[in-house]
Amino acid sequence: MRDFLLRNKGFIVGICILAVFYLYLAHLGSYHLMDPDEGRYHEIPREMLLTGDFITPHLNGVEYFEKPALQYWATAIIMKIFGVTEFAGRVFPALSAIGCVGLTFCLGSMMYTRRVGLLAAAVLATSCLNLIVASINILDMALTFFMTGCMVSFYAFERTEKKKYLLLFYIAMGLGVLTKGLVAIILPLGILFWYTIFTKRPRLFLKLFYLPGIIAFLIVTVPWFYLVCQANPDFFYFFFIREHFLRFTTKMHDRFQPWWFFIPFVFIGMLPWTGFLVSLFSKKGVIRKSVSERNRFDIIYLLVWFAVIFVFYSISDSKLVPYIMPCWMPMAVLIAASIKRFEVENSWLCHSFLINSILCLGFVFALVGYVLMSNYLTLDEFIAEGGMLTAALFLGTLAAIITWYKTRRFRCTATVLCIMGFFFGLGLHDVQQQIHNNQSAYYVSQKINQLNPQDSLIVNYGEFYHGIVFYTDQRVAMADFKGELEFGLSHPSGDGWYFDGNQLNDLWNSQKRIIIVVKDRYKDKCLSVLSTPAKEMITEGAYTILVNK
Repeated sequence: MRDFLLRNKGFIVGICILAVFYLYLAHLGSYHLMDPDEGRYHEIPREMLLTGDFITPHLNGVEYFEKPALQYWATAIIMKIFGVTEFAGRVFPALSAIGCVGLTFCLGSMMYTRRVGLLAAAVLATSCLNLIVASINILDMALTFFMTGCMVSFYAFERTEKKKYLLLFYIAMGLGVLTKGLVAIILPLGILFWYTIFTKRPRLFLKLFYLPGIIAFLIVTVPWFYLVCQANPDFFYFFFIREHFLRFTTKMHDRFQPWWFFIPFVFIGMLPWTGFLVSLFSKKGVIRKSVSERNRFDIIYLLVWFAVIFVFYSISDSKLVPYIMPCWMPMAVLIAASIKRFEVENSWLCHSFLINSILCLGFVFALVGYVLMSNYLTLDEFIAEGGMLTAALFLGTLAAIITWYKTRRFRCTATVLCIMGFFFGLGLHDVQQQIHNNQSAYYVSQKINQLNPQDSLIVNYGEFYHGIVFYTDQRVAMADFKGELEFGLSHPSGDGWYFDGNQLNDLWNSQKRIIIVVKDRYKDKCLSVLSTPAKEMITEGAYTILVNK
């Protein structure tokens, strides 16, 4: 077997690359948009294509300045090629995730060996949270890719002193800023500052300030910010003050969570590799026992990379799970380096393989137990939607245990775990499909489309249901709620598209045909506002559709 692998290295690597592309791309069009995020980030590029305005982003016809425009542009281009579909909107995040896998291979290979790089890439590619976030049209995966590009470029510069890597560093930083703002500057510079402090090499940080690189950064970032400020004088305050400083320091977006919020998601999100994290605390592990000064610097680099991002978002008053995605790559490299160390020490340090097996099997039993006790999911439905995931974890863990006891070879066991991770990822997408469809406005939009709404006004009551705009191809009005559209609705583009309770009732009793969409939790309040009953009332999932004529 070993001779076969040595003779066919290129073929094996090719299979691995194809497996990653399949794992991240094949499922993207198989489920509907999950509100609110996917509805938002599919709709903005669609409106760019419709209006031809690629400078000022619009959502539901009004200016939307919460994020920069790079991912909107990329998605609009992909939609132009593949059509305005669910699949097209998810391609850019998925490609960003694949890019992160490739960068992980590069960093692992530079720090250790190509085999460690390949294993680190496999760990990242098959980890739970990375798979999930890469399958959703949100900005965090692209930001992670560009920040990872910054970190890998700087590491390559440190090792080679070649200035071309600093140029790549600044270009990646600029693209990160165009994806999600100033955080793409703050976090990489923060990581590198503390890295040079802990390694007692502050002059290395000063080498970062490379004039051609800074010029390249400005060339990437300044044109769009200049043009959007010219077209929208209030952009600067809203974007830089409100969406950066106030978002980080206040609870303005109702995303406040306790400081420990991200801790459980690190352990859950690294499945099916979580158990190997414990080996990092071993006396003989890669953190506590370095083999050279260069190796010690590498470990500090990875730990500071993880810690700065984790602490930054933990102290923030605004927390969402995908924010910590840039932590995943250093963890993947550390796990791969740990498995290499197991070979050297001829031991699963801290019983990490046993702990990982227990966690995987425990997750399976907990999932099955939860399904058996639940009232809304039958065993047959669970097998159809979650069968591959549970089977992959259960059978894969058993196969890894058998492989270890039969061969006592760490590489063979790690290979089995990688195969398990691939099928775990396929099963995870089946579960994700069900979650997306349960949180999608697709089905209620189809009911609205059956009402021939082209000559009607669709009104969202109590919330903005993003997917309805995308699936009905029609702008909607807002009633008793502005939310993230508040800023845009205050502009001329929002005139006549927001109604308070009294205005909605007047509109409802006018000659115009009105279609109100409301979720169950706002239904009674909405009905109390209307002085005349609906001519037609349709229920679809958690939504109710009211029609006045």
